[in-house]
Order: sequence, then structure tokens, then C-alpha cells
Amino acid sequence: MAVANQKGGVGKTATAVNVAAGLAKMARRTLLVDLDPQGNATSALGLPLRRLGAYQLLIGMSSLGEVTAESGRERLNLMPACEDMAALELEVGGEPDRNERLLKCLATARGAYHYVVLDCPPTLGLLTINGLMAANEVLVPVQCEYLALEGLVRFVTTLDTVSEIRGEGPLRRRYLMTMYDRRTRLSREVVQDMRAHFGAEVVRSVIPRSVRLAEAPGFGRTIFEHDPGGAAASAYRTLCQEISGATKA
Repeated sequence: MAVANQKGGVGKTATAVNVAAGLAKMARRTLLVDLDPQGNATSALGLPLRRLGAYQLLIGMSSLGEVTAESGRERLNLMPACEDMAALELEVGGEPDRNERLLKCLATARGAYHYVVLDCPPTLGLLTINGLMAANEVLVPVQCEYLALEGLVRFVTTLDTVSEIRGEGPLRRRYLMTMYDRRTRLSREVVQDMRAHFGAEVVRSVIPRSVRLAEAPGFGRTIFEHDPGGAAASAYRTLCQEISGATKA
């Protein structure tokens, strides 16, 4: 599952981290792959950037097992980001298989994990394309603001293009509304517009705007560790149940 949106600040990494952690808490063996050179998913779990990570895997220097680390949480492993990831385009940008490298590298993960969650960068570069090409489905966090909807149109076009290149039918999509403030008319209208336009592709769970969710990465904790009884933890728990119920393990 690729967690992706070309717009930053929509809760993408928070969603990738907490979906991966939530699935692991549901007794699903899960691998979180940090494809963002900034390494925010790695640091959100309280782990440092490593010398070995997704970059070394994608250029063929290391195997999946060599770049996978324990997260300190049961059933949750991490493929961390590393400082060299920004150079990937220079390394393999001219190679004919540049867009399918992650797909090939993750082939051995299918037997080892129930879920692989890919945290893609907030750009449409080579790393994000690799994530989308490797995924069975994409989870798109959408902030409850009208400007977020404008950027979404371009991203949907990208998903259509990736689906054509894959040649395996449309890439399954789930749209997740984030930073929802039930007190504002704007949040309610944006959710209504999304459901009217995308129908059942918009997941039932809605992630609320939450100070506790925003501060959790600073402590190196998931929302389930930082505020387990809060509204955001409840929303992500429901989302994981929705994902698990619709996807074969």
C-alpha cells in the first residue's frame, strides 16, 4: 500500500506510520518503507537514519533483509530512509527499469509480511513513481481544505497514468480525509464534496485535527503510544480495521 499525495502537509507520513503500526497491533506482520529522503517516517518511530536503507536496495547494493530494521514494536519492521536517497535519480534515472526497481526488490516481502506500507515523498519524482508501481493500492490523504482538492486533480491524473503503464487494470485507490475539524463548515463541505465525487473510494474513517497527533513524532511515538485513548488513535484504529477487512492477509 503506497501512501502518497504530491501535496505536502496533508498528514501523509503520520498516516503511513500509524497505519503500519495499527496493522501490526492487529497481529499483521507489517513492513514500513520510508521512501522520503527527509526520513520523517523513520524519525517518527524514534529511530535514526541508517547507513543502509531503501537507497542501497534500489541501486542493487543490498538485499531486503540487509536494509530492514526492527522498529522496537512487535510485528512492525522498518526499511529506513538514508541520507543518499536524494541521489537515486542520478544513479538510475537512465536505466530502463528505473520505475520498477522497488517492485522487483519487494518480491521477497510478499511471503514475509501481511502488509507493506510505502511512505512516498510529497513529490512526483522517481521514488514516488517506484512506490506507485510497486503497490497493489494507494491510500491518498486529503486535507479538509479546498486547496487540497485542487492539487488532488493533478495527482489523480498521475494515478491514471501509472495504471496504464502497469497494464494490470486501474490501481486501487482509497482517499482518506485528514485534519478534519467538525466545528467548521469548510471541513464538512470538503468531506461531502469528496464523497460525492469519489464515492466508495473515500474511506469511512476521518482523521481529526489533533495536537496530540501532531506532537507524537517529536517523541518518536505512534499515536497509539502517545495518546491511545484519543480521537486520532480511535480514527486510525478504525481505518486499519477497514483496510484489513477489505484486503486479504
